[in-house]
Amino acid sequence: MPKPILRELLEKILAASHLDDGDVLNVRRTVFEDGHITVQEADMLFQINHLPGKPDTWFDLFLEGITHFLVRQTMPHGYINQANAAWLMARIDHDGVVETRTELELLMYVMKIANNVTDELEIYALNQVKIAVLEGRGFLAQGRQLQPGVIGEAEVDILRRVLYACSSEGGVGISKAEAEALFDINDAVVDADNSDSWQRLFVGAIANHLMMLAAWEEPDMAETLRRERWLEQKGQGFVVPSFKGFGDAVKSLFSNPEYEYSHTNKAGIADAERVTQSEAYWLVERLNRNSSLDANEKALLKFLREESPEIHESLMPYVNAA
Repeated sequence: MPKPILRELLEKILAASHLDDGDVLNVRRTVFEDGHITVQEADMLFQINHLPGKPDTWFDLFLEGITHFLVRQTMPHGYINQANAAWLMARIDHDGVVETRTELELLMYVMKIANNVTDELEIYALNQVKIAVLEGRGFLAQGRQLQPGVIGEAEVDILRRVLYACSSEGGVGISKAEAEALFDINDAVVDADNSDSWQRLFVGAIANHLMMLAAWEEPDMAETLRRERWLEQKGQGFVVPSFKGFGDAVKSLFSNPEYEYSHTNKAGIADAERVTQSEAYWLVERLNRNSSLDANEKALLKFLREESPEIHESLMPYVNAA
């Protein structure tokens, strides 16, 4: 009996406007036996996701199938390029927001699995929290018990997942784009009765951006593609370790509290923990967007005063004012 074609299975489900656990199992087998999903088939998966009365088994298949299409199938493997990021946002976006739990979880899962994503996709995810808090729109705003303009535990959890599940800049540090987005959110909820965990996340993330040692930087998409093509040209007959695996190994050393740093690493960490001129200028510019320092900004400056071995003089008036 010939193996069913994925497109035929999806067309049958859409024609019936119904799917059950048996349909989900058939689609799963076809997707992962064949290992390839076309753009048309990925679009059909989204159409099926909009059908009512789907079985619980559909949720995992939808996340895994679309993530496979975006992250594992497109060359170079593991990277979300601009075209794929735009494709995903076009399908989950409803007037600037994600409106369903499944689509929000898909966004988070793609960012977690990918080695690297575009800044646009990550900022889009961070903005889901900002829009929910300020405008009361999107899935995150549904069933909110807090007042508008307040960051609660649910919002902090989503922000944490975006920042630390995503592989931005190698998955080690907080990028400038992430830091800017967090400052934008903080400015928007200033003086509100926010969750205590929001201040901890804000201070920790911004301090990470300013003081974190870049222990490992994931190769960018162009470099990874160049390496993969080079390996293909060399042919078979030898085994090359995965770049992703090597990166994870290095990153695990720097996250292991039992790891004994060498003198070289200690020197690098100490140097990274200094707040340089460029970092200080950036932070001063951000602080000056408000007429006065808010509680979170003061907490950040106090943290820098206590933890940084050296702070550029341009920032010291703000540190002393905190």
